[in-house]
Amino acid sequence: MPRVTYHRPDGRSRTVAAAPGEGVMLAAVGTAVPEILGECCGGLACATCHVFVAAPWRALAGAPHSMEDDMLDMTVTERGPGSRLCCEIAVTESLDGIDVQIPAVQA
Repeated sequence: MPRVTYHRPDGRSRTVAAAPGEGVMLAAVGTAVPEILGECCGGLACATCHVFVAAPWRALAGAPHSMEDDMLDMTVTERGPGSRLCCEIAVTESLDGIDVQIPAVQA
């Protein structure tokens, strides 16, 4: 199974296994990564799963589509390079080992 590493605001990291096709947000919520809230359950309505995708992974993760881009304008933490809503990143074998940084504040 592909792995996702969540770099938490306190400096700790957690690596979890995710099923191919599962969203990076669902993998976090399903394994109790506390800073990924996912209040809308991946409905693209809350922006509480904001992450910064590490530079080496950005091309593989893809760019935000227009609705996601609009939601990123509403995140509590200012968007920056690699900003994505992790509910919109589907895990694939090619993303095995992806690193995402969780901002200090989500809601």
